[in-house]
Amino acid sequence: MSEQELGRPAPWREAHPEAYAELKRTWGVIGHSSVLMVLSLSLIGTSLTVGFLHLPGWLETSARLGASLAAVCCGAVGLWRLGRALIRSARAVFRTHRRGAEGAQDAVEDNVAGVDAAAAAAGS
Repeated sequence: MSEQELGRPAPWREAHPEAYAELKRTWGVIGHSSVLMVLSLSLIGTSLTVGFLHLPGWLETSARLGASLAAVCCGAVGLWRLGRALIRSARAVFRTHRRGAEGAQDAVEDNVAGVDAAAAAAGS
């Protein structure tokens, strides 16, 4: 038996496939952003430990600057992607709620129109 036959509402993910797909994408982006953040922390650690290698001054400076720049870039990209994905998910959920409210209002208007038509038919 299906959910509708049993009188139970359909699960949210089946009732709102667009919002569910956006939320699934968000979880993937959160995973990728987490990897970028860990890479950023790793590069910060690399930048801090380069001093213990006893490299020539210019090479040590270049390695530290390169690792620091890469860490900042990875962190910025990770935060940007995470923020954008969360905003897109919030928009999809709000859109779904708005459509649900509009759908409920349309159903009420259709029901009122049906009752009016039935009353007019009964009155004739």
